[in-house]
Amino acid sequence: MTKRSITKYHICKKLCNNYNNVWGLPKGNTFKAVKNKRKIRKSYKKLLTIKQSLKLFYCNISEKGFKRLLKKSMKSPLTTLDRFVSILECRLDIVLFRSCLISSLYKARQIINHGAVLVNGKQLKNPGTKLHNSDFIECNNNRVDSITNIFISRFVPSHLEIDYKTSCIIFLWCPNHKSVHYHIKSDYKLIQRFYK
Repeated sequence: MTKRSITKYHICKKLCNNYNNVWGLPKGNTFKAVKNKRKIRKSYKKLLTIKQSLKLFYCNISEKGFKRLLKKSMKSPLTTLDRFVSILECRLDIVLFRSCLISSLYKARQIINHGAVLVNGKQLKNPGTKLHNSDFIECNNNRVDSITNIFISRFVPSHLEIDYKTSCIIFLWCPNHKSVHYHIKSDYKLIQRFYK
């Protein structure tokens, strides 16, 4: 399992605005944010803030992987942002986080690496595995968080069918940008301009 060089509490400090709750976690898991006081050109600063807020939400993806996925989505005939979000939301760790069975993306990655997740009856240990329509995901009940605390500030998406008694998820379809909820509101359509 890979080791993080920085803690997850450091992520909010990278964002320029004063965000208290990046992922919409319950009250005990919020982070303190520090404003970035460096002087950067306004247009570049705006693009950087938008890119960083989206990249840091999907914290299990490296900068190189994020850029590769964005360039792949630019080549598709669909709208770039819709295709990009659908590629990101099809990842196994993101689906576990969105299902409200697990409180953070770091924990989702950890339980996948430990082999506590089955996809269509097969044990997978890669958190970046791409899911397809009607894939069946099972989680070990011992690894799942208590649901009552997570539901306070989380949004359950419509592209997942979830059974909370057995900790099973059915991935129905790939979502687009409008159907996905982000706690940081930004104009994410500008994200492709950052890499041009």
